[in-house]
Amino acid sequence: MIQLTPRGCNWPRQKRVGTDALPIFAPWWVKVQLQARQEGSFTMAEHCQLGSPAVQCTTLTVMARIGFGARGLVYLLVAAFATTAALGFGRQPHGIMDAVQAIPDTQLQVLLAAVIGAGLASLAAYFAIVGLWHCCRDSGARRWLFAAGMLGDALIYAAVMISILGLVIGWHADGERQTQVWTAWALGQPFGRVIVGVIGLLILACGIGVIVWVMTTDIDDDVDLPEDQKRAIEPIGRYGLAGRGLAVSLVGVYWMSAAIHAEASEAHELGGTLQAVQQNPKGWLLLLTLGLALAASAVFDFVEALYHRPQAGKPEGTRRL
Repeated sequence: MIQLTPRGCNWPRQKRVGTDALPIFAPWWVKVQLQARQEGSFTMAEHCQLGSPAVQCTTLTVMARIGFGARGLVYLLVAAFATTAALGFGRQPHGIMDAVQAIPDTQLQVLLAAVIGAGLASLAAYFAIVGLWHCCRDSGARRWLFAAGMLGDALIYAAVMISILGLVIGWHADGERQTQVWTAWALGQPFGRVIVGVIGLLILACGIGVIVWVMTTDIDDDVDLPEDQKRAIEPIGRYGLAGRGLAVSLVGVYWMSAAIHAEASEAHELGGTLQAVQQNPKGWLLLLTLGLALAASAVFDFVEALYHRPQAGKPEGTRRL
């Protein structure tokens, strides 16, 4: 290994500065390196090693921040279409895969598809790495469920990433139509109604799980902000993530309805679910509530993109749909 500091050469010792003394806008890598040096966790030579914990931690942090930013952007688009539709300024809401396609400007559509697709690829990889880490290092049913959820999120965002990146090469996928085509195929198979019903039940359970998690845990543990600023952003995050969980729960309810009635047209993805809500007499009120909640969740994702930090002793990050 290359010796970075010549033996016998004593550099003057610098005054130690705590991370609390840094301004809030200080670069995140300055805070990570300073905190690690204070804890004595690595030297300069160790930090330059590719496999060192500091490098791994920094890499995962960057991947998570890029992914959260992309997810916040796509949910902001979904929220914008839902809110304008609820207020009568737009025709209909759109889901995650259709929101980018609904942008009228073709060049902007392709640019957003490339940026969001690359960001979701980073998020999917991040969730997969953290999920595998928990599979290898942790034990117990709770940890295994957590790891399974992370790997499930990785698969979901990988599929969404592929669909969105298809816009770059001119492939326009219809998320609602594909959902109903696959549901119709599944209903035509032996035990198809049971399979579709179980899928709907799992989606419903995931949505309820998100709501329970939001209401029972600290959602800002991995946000590197002072406590007073966390108290300001926490209600926004709770409202937004609970609304996201409610939207996912409604998707599960519609899938279960499709299984009960053996009708593929009753199965919806997020956009179709919001459109079904809109068609009810008082549906605009629920649609507006969900639209504002999705916008709040996007704001919280943007906060994560700026201030996400590792948690001690494990790959940083908290599971959120």
